[in-house]
Amino acid sequence: MEDLDRDARALWPDLAREAGLDPSGWTASRLALRQDARVARVLLRMSRDGADLVLKYEARPERPEAFLAQMARHSEIAARFPSGAHMTVPPLLAIHPERQACLMGFVAGTHLSRLTEEAPASDHPALLRRAGAWIAAFHQSGFGERRPFRPKFQLDYLDRILAEMDAGTRRVAQDSRFRAAAARYRALAPGFAGRQSVTAALHGDLHMRNIVIGPQTAGLDFAEAGSAPVGHDLARLLVDYATLRADPKTIAPGDVLPAAARDGFFAGYDLVGPDDPSVGLLLRHRILADWWGLPATEAERSPAQDRRLRRLMALAERSFADPT
Repeated sequence: MEDLDRDARALWPDLAREAGLDPSGWTASRLALRQDARVARVLLRMSRDGADLVLKYEARPERPEAFLAQMARHSEIAARFPSGAHMTVPPLLAIHPERQACLMGFVAGTHLSRLTEEAPASDHPALLRRAGAWIAAFHQSGFGERRPFRPKFQLDYLDRILAEMDAGTRRVAQDSRFRAAAARYRALAPGFAGRQSVTAALHGDLHMRNIVIGPQTAGLDFAEAGSAPVGHDLARLLVDYATLRADPKTIAPGDVLPAAARDGFFAGYDLVGPDDPSVGLLLRHRILADWWGLPATEAERSPAQDRRLRRLMALAERSFADPT
């Protein structure tokens, strides 16, 4: 396996000089590491005299052009985001696109996934409120327009998944349970169509590990994404939270989130409310999309994927239940 720390450190002098810094005298400590068959990535914290930076190096997948596009998007977002005492997007200081490495500002804190794992459920609404406030500022900085929500794309995509299942070219875990949830989703969809929603430039990969909360709240790792209803981003984050952290017994039949968690998040996210149609439908679409994205058989799933599937099915049982 690659020595990612060593390779990242070898890139430090060039990145530091590109950022206008003397590369000598800095110490490196690992912030994060992912190394599997698909991804090889390391983040190092570079420190000297009370100053801290982050060096990110991605050996796999090898996509220099995509990496450069991601860096350009990060720079564009950082330039427009209203950074202040409480919220920020870390500045991008230097990039090495051929080696898929960059140097950026350091934000002290812990990602939302770990915070909600370690904190009692009673603390989650306050954490979600801070995350919601950052996302609202992010969406407002790339505000699109107010327009009626049209769920045709989501329904057409689900029909393609079901057609592939019927043809035997796609397998989905717990086939009959998935089909029952999909039927309920289709029955609910007309109630969300045609109502006004809001579009904005999206984050594109807004799971809990991409929100850091400390003295400031920050968003990280922006994916290539265009402008679309804000429910796309919100569903990605909130279903990640509901699947991994929420006790299904605390979710009312027909809902996706515990009431306290929902209210906490939308106390911070004030661009739309929980009754926004893109939020309502896309939360449920995200449950199905996460479900069909997992390997179909237990032998193919990792232990983490198997746990996630069980939690997704428990969430779906509540979310697609008839509230009456």
